[in-house]
Amino acid sequence: MKSIACLLVLLCPAFLHAASVDEWLKTGLLHPDMIAAVSDKLQLTADQQERLSSQLDEARKQAEPLEKTVKEEQKALNRLLQDTTSSADAASAQLTKLLSAEAAVKQLQLRTLVGVRDVLTPEQLQKARRLNPPGVATRGDLEAKLNDKANQLRAAVEGLGIPTTEAMKARGGEIEQLIKSGELAQADAALDQLIKDSHFKELEAEPEAVDFSKFEPGDTDLETLRQRYETLQTAGQEIINLPLLRELLQAKEAFEEAKAAQDAEKVGRILTYVEGRLKKD
Repeated sequence: MKSIACLLVLLCPAFLHAASVDEWLKTGLLHPDMIAAVSDKLQLTADQQERLSSQLDEARKQAEPLEKTVKEEQKALNRLLQDTTSSADAASAQLTKLLSAEAAVKQLQLRTLVGVRDVLTPEQLQKARRLNPPGVATRGDLEAKLNDKANQLRAAVEGLGIPTTEAMKARGGEIEQLIKSGELAQADAALDQLIKDSHFKELEAEPEAVDFSKFEPGDTDLETLRQRYETLQTAGQEIINLPLLRELLQAKEAFEEAKAAQDAEKVGRILTYVEGRLKKD
């Protein structure tokens, strides 16, 4: 039933379609998420599975150019509205084009939902509606949940006053791609894992001050120190643990002071501390 999630991309509220879809679902049409949640109990045949997959794959292919047209018509309308020399008639004509493009997407949404419904037998339909679990959220609910979690994590990173690491960007990009593909459940699970790996809730505890004098300086040759520093910079881009990043901010501040004072031994001690923390993590 994985392909059922493909339809989610058609139900995106970005073009103000969400209200229509929600109203249609109230009439008894079935959301793909709901069908996927109870598919085992519906005992779908191999033929039904194939028909559902085929319908949703075709709908996704048709949706891409239609949504592209909507974006283009929206941009054209925005340009007209920003142009102080444009007339009301020109703006109205462009709005008609935009509404027509949006209507085509709504038509596809409706045809797809009805097509999904018609794959099921009357008995399966009745059972699916009876089994409709309250825990199965709509796309809007899932997106709101994802946004809330992402905003909490973003606020935690911004609170540190540092840019996101490359590892964070990569994980975030993967989650964003899942959302764009309509795989919201997978995106939610991936975001939960990222939050867990970030340990951002542990930021509530104040970090202990580090006594860098306890660490060995190691090789304090200037070229060696430079190489050690560059290696740590690269390794630092793999960090996702926010409390660790906050700890390393202390090291960064101390490093800059030691560097300004040309204290190679202290610089070495700080680098040794960071090397140990990264190895431990």
